[in-house]
Amino acid sequence: MTPGMEWETLLWGFFGVVMAVVVLGGIGAVGYMRKENGRYTAEARRWAVLGQSGQPVEAVVRNVRMHPNNMTRGGSRSQTVCALVLDVAYTDATGTARTASIPTFVEDALVPQFLAPGRIVHLRYDPSDPASVAIDRTRTPLELPRAD
Repeated sequence: MTPGMEWETLLWGFFGVVMAVVVLGGIGAVGYMRKENGRYTAEARRWAVLGQSGQPVEAVVRNVRMHPNNMTRGGSRSQTVCALVLDVAYTDATGTARTASIPTFVEDALVPQFLAPGRIVHLRYDPSDPASVAIDRTRTPLELPRAD
């Protein structure tokens, strides 16, 4: 091997290590974001079921928390929606006081409305599992309606 080829081999080896780190870091980041996104979209999947069969109830927002990394994504109509966790208190049909933490996406223009102290939100819950709750989007919209 000539002296120039040693440096070339070392540089290619270094480049290979750097590219492996970049690829593995990218895979890890995508996996993390998929997991986090799934956590916040689970409430929308519950709404699809509870919107038809759930028991309606009013709840009081006790606290609102933003995602630790300020996660946002595109909404249903290309607007920006923010990942929030709404801590709510409600009373089910049996009179039992309950609390729930609901991770969901809220359009950025509507976030200030949820920050108002004592804000009332409308929920639907499963009577057989009162801890399974979803925000009633017909009565408490999470996205602004769009003009047709």
